[in-house]
Amino acid sequence: MCANPSFDTTRRTLLSAAVVGVSALSGCLSLLPSSDPDTSLPDTPTGTWTQYGADGANTHATDRSGPSAGNLAWTSDAFTRWQPTVADGTVFTTNFDPSHDGSAIAMDAQSGTERWRTTLDASGDNGIVVVGDRCIVAYETALVALDTETGERLWTASTNGFERVVADDATGTVLVASDAGLEAFGAANGEQRWETDAMSNVFHAPAVGDSRVFAVGTVDGTPSLVARSLADGSDHWQRELTAPPESAAPVATGSGVLVADDRTLVVHDRETGERVRDLRSFGDSDPVAPRSVAVGDGTVFVTGSFGAAAVDAETGTERWRRDVSVDRSGICLGADTVVVPVEDPAFAPGKKTISAFGRESGERRWYYSFDPGFHHMVTSPPVLVGGAVFFTATHIDGLGALGDAPARER
Repeated sequence: MCANPSFDTTRRTLLSAAVVGVSALSGCLSLLPSSDPDTSLPDTPTGTWTQYGADGANTHATDRSGPSAGNLAWTSDAFTRWQPTVADGTVFTTNFDPSHDGSAIAMDAQSGTERWRTTLDASGDNGIVVVGDRCIVAYETALVALDTETGERLWTASTNGFERVVADDATGTVLVASDAGLEAFGAANGEQRWETDAMSNVFHAPAVGDSRVFAVGTVDGTPSLVARSLADGSDHWQRELTAPPESAAPVATGSGVLVADDRTLVVHDRETGERVRDLRSFGDSDPVAPRSVAVGDGTVFVTGSFGAAAVDAETGTERWRRDVSVDRSGICLGADTVVVPVEDPAFAPGKKTISAFGRESGERRWYYSFDPGFHHMVTSPPVLVGGAVFFTATHIDGLGALGDAPARER
């Protein structure tokens, strides 16, 4: 079984490398006992994870409880390397790759049964957001809206490129970030609402909050955090950063905009952009910048080369820390657990895992392990909804669901 590449600034290179080995890896499913067929989760997973950071604010958090166990319930027949989204008991994903048909696919979240598949004849980087009854796929220079129930194509729009796609559910706005800047589209009809090239090389998924879009990119060659109007793209403020964030996307919280500036978690005022406080530095004993950030109920959860930690969102005081080798493929936060890909931990030596830790204590709750193998990797950030964790990995050549299913023999 397996784990991940860098998912942000270096993901194109690593995913391309993973694609090269697809034919060699197609037999990875044999690592699962052939006599042990896929099973369903005990219940239909509840709640939603409708985009990259769970919501428009990029909190990577849900108010639903994760599963009490991390047993593999089912795996998809469809090849995928891309992060899924989940809404109304349905998982949406893609099988984009030069050797596949570039389709958007909907599956039953409980059983993994395919509900529909719409061929888009596309390849390369892509992302999905779900807005109401629309599953919207961004790739290359296209934005396509599909009916969530049937997969019927509703509209297609042209974009200036693709790096990330996020959405604001309240206003029905879809934001596409690329090397060329930011664009906003209406989810209902695909009409472009605004675009701006004032910021280039948008590094990560923008965050949305208080009718503003907060994005990290380059302005006149300088790494910057910028706030723009969600309605018309007009400029609110711009603040220079010390260095381009390596992988952590900005997070819009009630107390400010949280960014990883070089090796420090920094909070900026949402109204003015003023640098309010340096929450915590990881510069001395932890020489690599935070790789992923999740926020919930006054706590910031961070992963990096140092492991995983929880810090107070106001004071920066460390609440707990796990000194484990954390994979680069992200973090997801539930009502009671934090789920991260972990490599070679003491509790599963020589294995790669997807591990759940107690949100309050950092105590290990459960883990799903697999052999490191050749090119075995988790290929996208895990997604947590009520009662299940969904992940993509090369050892299953697709999408898998973890939860309170019967344990399989290894």
